[in-house]
Amino acid sequence: MRVLVTSVPGWGHINPMVPLAQALVDCGDEVVVATGSDACSGLEAAGLRVAPCGLTQKEGMADFHRRYPEFAGLAPTERSEFMFPRLFGEAFAPPMLADLVSIARDWAPTMIICDAAEFAGPVVAASLGVPNITKSFGALLPPTRVAAAGALVAPLWSAHGQEPRPYGGMYEHLYIDVYPPSLQPSDWPHIRVVQPLRPGGLTSRGEHELPALVSESQSTPLVYVTFGTVFSNDAGLSAVVEAACNLSVRAVVTVGPDGDPASLGPQPPNVHVARYIPQDQLLPHCSAVVSHAGSGTFLAALAAGLPQVCLPQAADQFLNAAACDKSGTGITLAPGTATADEVTAALGRVLSDTSFRTAAERVSGEIAAMPSPHDVTELLRTRYG
Repeated sequence: MRVLVTSVPGWGHINPMVPLAQALVDCGDEVVVATGSDACSGLEAAGLRVAPCGLTQKEGMADFHRRYPEFAGLAPTERSEFMFPRLFGEAFAPPMLADLVSIARDWAPTMIICDAAEFAGPVVAASLGVPNITKSFGALLPPTRVAAAGALVAPLWSAHGQEPRPYGGMYEHLYIDVYPPSLQPSDWPHIRVVQPLRPGGLTSRGEHELPALVSESQSTPLVYVTFGTVFSNDAGLSAVVEAACNLSVRAVVTVGPDGDPASLGPQPPNVHVARYIPQDQLLPHCSAVVSHAGSGTFLAALAAGLPQVCLPQAADQFLNAAACDKSGTGITLAPGTATADEVTAALGRVLSDTSFRTAAERVSGEIAAMPSPHDVTELLRTRYG
């Protein structure tokens, strides 16, 4: 097969696409990953062929904030519904489509696999008459959110001689779902065919050395703290770091590639602050995770059987935080207002109450039983090859 994989920029979207793309390559298929130029070097290092398309993450976010300055004044709980259709349907989709049309014309893919927020790929797939596979990056997105984005991209369908599709064409053929089944809603009649896939991402190659703190004081719990790379929150991180100082724990804190470790100030010996540490190397040493509940971190922590404290900021993070609460795998605190004392209490509870760890280990077993990327590749080859 000749497979075009499309994603909006941002590692929270691109990273979950990597295992399936690599599995397709391993099975002998031709694969091109189309995304923003800022992610291409990382994908090439993973052995994937890339095609720079559309806007970079910074360009798309800048365009969104220029169009909608009122976003800054929205409450965290209001941001997701406002941002998703306007960022992914209005800012990212048109320039992405312009580049994808050229690639598709020259390369003629036989299948297109799109990230669940990438709305240009379905238009190209319909124009070519090839299957469009939607690949989730986390929880199933609320239908109203996707439908709103679909309405904004409807003119793109018409401009390419196609009848606009419900939900922007996202669920027309197959939906690949990386979310543990017990955490998903039971009713989703707008999606016809669902294929589970074990969540995962790019595997690090040992080029990052873990801090010495990780191997020290093995009897003291190690906690991983991160607020991701997009919705950084120094005040929230400061509250979490203060909580770590209030407890007998070791804490590894990451502030993202554009963050400044010095922004959190001097830290005691039991706290290590860095821009980036590979989660797949760090999580096996951890006892708990405190995060923004971004899908990559949330699912990786569950796969490792770790309880969590979630402080969601925007995007899909509230969906993950709600799933965390419902499944008993952790505790959610109010975004932007959680104090150090509240974080201390929540973190202390998930570390001491074994029910959280038991629930997380149950979901970990569920994730391990989900089909692998190679399993799903064989299914795609059988169904569409």
